Amino acid sequence: MKKLICIALLIIAMASMLTACGKFTCDMCGKEKSGKKHTEEILGQEIVYCDDCYNGLKNLADSLG
Repeated sequence: MKKLICIALLIIAMASMLTACGKFTCDMCGKEKSGKKHTEEILGQEIVYCDDCYNGLKNLADSLG
């Protein structure tokens, strides 16, 4: 029983660590996102984009040629 409780606590701790590491704030839309982030360096500053904003900028650049 004691081992079962220790294993359950270990699983909960690992799950909470994995869910907390993927959150970031998009510099373009200002929303807190999780998942893939894209980084760019513009004028010496690192800018972080969420996947939605990155795809929007990519589509805009493709349409402009």
